[in-house]
Amino acid sequence: MENSNKTEYFFGKNLRFLRKLKKLTLLELSEMLKISKSAISDYEIGKSLPGLDVVQKFSQFFETPIDTLYNSDIPELYKKKGSNFAKGKATLLTDEKDLTFENEKYLFNIKLITQKLESTQLQIQMLKQLLESREAENKTLKINIKLLEEQLRNFG
Repeated sequence: MENSNKTEYFFGKNLRFLRKLKKLTLLELSEMLKISKSAISDYEIGKSLPGLDVVQKFSQFFETPIDTLYNSDIPELYKKKGSNFAKGKATLLTDEKDLTFENEKYLFNIKLITQKLESTQLQIQMLKQLLESREAENKTLKINIKLLEEQLRNFG
């Protein structure tokens, strides 16, 4: 399975599982998190992925790290470690500090990737400018060649 498809699959499957584990309907979760019912449904079936701000809401609400929501098969983890999900509380980490750290780490990685993307975009702009400069230089050289050829014809 391709990585982005895998992410969409896990995220939707995990969201649905966690919602059902807490015995919530789409409407109830929608009202609690102030996210439209249809959007949550779309996330669950993998039709779309939410933005980071929405993922953070889910992460905090279900007390589950963002990375786990995207990259783990929570129903399988539940089967293996059911006691960690006691009484409908989907806690994959032992304390809130771990959850905060995981979320901060994820956000840091997103910022890092964003900076790399911006850097790459700047490099592309610089290369375009360099190319334009070289093209202008070539035009100037062609004009100079024509002028020199004309002078040679006038001397000859």
